[in-house]
Amino acid sequence: MAITRVQPLNILTASELTDARDFLAKADMLVTDVKSLFFDIGNFATSARLKDIQGRLADEIWAVERLIAAQ
Repeated sequence: MAITRVQPLNILTASELTDARDFLAKADMLVTDVKSLFFDIGNFATSARLKDIQGRLADEIWAVERLIAAQ
């Protein structure tokens, strides 16, 4: 019979989660700025793709905020 070692879970602290949320918020601001630049020059396809990325960032921010609230 073999003995298996279990790896401990990497549980993030509230501080680490807050840092992650701040990073995602800064990324969202950057995407907003870049999206407006592409929209201003008439590159609507790239602007639309950046809007999709912005939606994904919003989902990630929401998930991190839920983790912070659960602690």
